[in-house]
Amino acid sequence: MKTLLFLLTFAVLFYVPNGIVNAASSNKDANTAHASAPATSVTVAIIDFESAAPGNPDFGRQISDILTARLSIFDQYRLVERQKLHDVLKENELNLTGMVETDQAVKAGKLLGAKILIFGRAFPVDKELYIAAKIVGTETSQVKGVIAQGKLEGKLSEIIDQLAEKLTEGLDKWTRELLPKEEKFQNRIEIFKKQLAGMILPTVAIGVPEMHINRAVIDPAAQTEIKKILKDVGFTIIDVKTDTLSKWAKDFVKEPGKPYPADLSDVDVIITGEGFSEFASRIGGLVSCSARLEVQAVKKETRQIICAERTTKRAVDLSEAIAGKTALQAAGNELAFKLIEKITSDLKPSK
Repeated sequence: MKTLLFLLTFAVLFYVPNGIVNAASSNKDANTAHASAPATSVTVAIIDFESAAPGNPDFGRQISDILTARLSIFDQYRLVERQKLHDVLKENELNLTGMVETDQAVKAGKLLGAKILIFGRAFPVDKELYIAAKIVGTETSQVKGVIAQGKLEGKLSEIIDQLAEKLTEGLDKWTRELLPKEEKFQNRIEIFKKQLAGMILPTVAIGVPEMHINRAVIDPAAQTEIKKILKDVGFTIIDVKTDTLSKWAKDFVKEPGKPYPADLSDVDVIITGEGFSEFASRIGGLVSCSARLEVQAVKKETRQIICAERTTKRAVDLSEAIAGKTALQAAGNELAFKLIEKITSDLKPSK
């Protein structure tokens, strides 16, 4: 059992995306680290969940490992590194799992230098499996919660995926409320919206076909993430079929002067590229996948290539398919902000 737990911890430490940072090993270090952190990020710690799910004694730990990997996609959350979290709790003789009391959560959060603590419990009811998560502001003692459910005999990874989506939405909605009133917090989308206020943004079409190696074409995780971020910032997204954009991109290389398809008549900037994910490793009950994403943005009027970007990301999950999609989502999240910076670099306020 000790060997399995070590391997699971190693899997997350080695394969999660690069956004995870170390927690402070003392209150002094934690305060120093937090004082230097930008107002655009908040430190989050995820405690091992308690689990009564049958047939998988490590499910609670796996939930926490996967949620840590999922949330580390987003720049506004700095995740306490899992091994450091366990070391700090052990050093201070705190054994926190499941639905801990709020005062314990506050104490643990301060020791870890975390402003937000997430923990919870997985339990069966009849033929359904529920995962309940608490989100606690460690300086305000404010508490929020989300719950995910699915069939007990269904895929556990899909229930965790549902929980991760609800947690992300909840944190976007509640982070300011969970933090002290005097502490200002802005995510990158809000910053871009303010910077671009009063500017006329170009219309955009996005087509990025994706696949998982040795499998069929998958639902577009990177493309969806890029679309969501650009739309949230304020861009108008023109719905053009991915196949149309992929064909245009190939023609653009062979015949740069070839006329644009009629579907692109209302488009100012065309974003194309490709993404793929593949199996990397399996350690214990977790699967790691890596993803590669390449995109370019072209100004339709001048046929100028505004930018070309690429990145590689990793993610872990109980399911290979979801780990692959999560890695692609992480890549899409990173490149979306780079695309916005380049596309808007020469914009001027409207008169």
